[in-house]
Amino acid sequence: MKRLIKINKKNGSKTESFFSPLDKVTIFYILFSTVYLCLGVSYLPNTLWHFIYRMIVFGVVFLMAYLHKKNPNKPLEIARHFYPLIILNIFYPETSYLRNILINSDFDGFVSGCEQTIFGCQPSVEFCKAIPHDWFNELMHICYFSYYFFILLVCIVHFIKDRQESKKSIFIIVSAFYMYYIIFCFLPVVGPQFYFTPPDSSISSPYIFGKIIQYGAEIIEKPTGAFPSSHVGVIIIVAYITYKHMRKLFYVIWPFVIGICFATVYIKAHYAVDVFAGIISVPIFIAIANFIYSKISAKTAVGQDEFE
Repeated sequence: MKRLIKINKKNGSKTESFFSPLDKVTIFYILFSTVYLCLGVSYLPNTLWHFIYRMIVFGVVFLMAYLHKKNPNKPLEIARHFYPLIILNIFYPETSYLRNILINSDFDGFVSGCEQTIFGCQPSVEFCKAIPHDWFNELMHICYFSYYFFILLVCIVHFIKDRQESKKSIFIIVSAFYMYYIIFCFLPVVGPQFYFTPPDSSISSPYIFGKIIQYGAEIIEKPTGAFPSSHVGVIIIVAYITYKHMRKLFYVIWPFVIGICFATVYIKAHYAVDVFAGIISVPIFIAIANFIYSKISAKTAVGQDEFE
């Protein structure tokens, strides 16, 4: 790697940036959310902890970049490739904490009103009533759970198949998450499971995957992020990536993508309009992520993959 950098310097070409595109988009989200957090510091509880773990995340990102610059190695390359998928789980529930800084009420009344106008009912309530069978209930929970599995699977398989190209794929996925998180802060919608009252707010969970999702919702899920559906948007982006680069895997994932679109409504995580908004957001977010990646990548050296 050091020899390659020296050759590039002699030839006058650009050397690899200290921060990777993934680092840069993550740092941008950290800075943006920190500034946004400052707007509510006078009345939000426990803001100090939110500032502290931002500093910790930034410190880890900087440390990995520094160590990788000094001593490029495969474990660090892998860590820098996948760490955003871990910290997304820190920043998602926080959108519930940030969602009412500028707007002190949620838009669920408006969204559910749109549902009533468009469909003449509340699909999230009527769907599970129309098909109350336990086997279908479990199928919907399996589809909903598959979202987490396929994101990780596709990122790993693509990394193994084509490490260089997978950097862009993960960048698109992670950037989409950050864009959804920003929307959740400015457009707070908590979803049927938090907005409606029992029994309309809940669904039975008779079997294994239903219980897993229910347990996860009780421990991790927060009242946030319903509109647009990031579940739907991200899984379609993942399917798009598999269609472009892993066509066989695409045909495995696609039935679950369709299932997720229905499952998010069936288990009352989203309104039906959230699903349509999630679908509409996909080409927009892909275009934005591609544009940002091309701009960032233009400033780094081409062909400097240390381990190929």
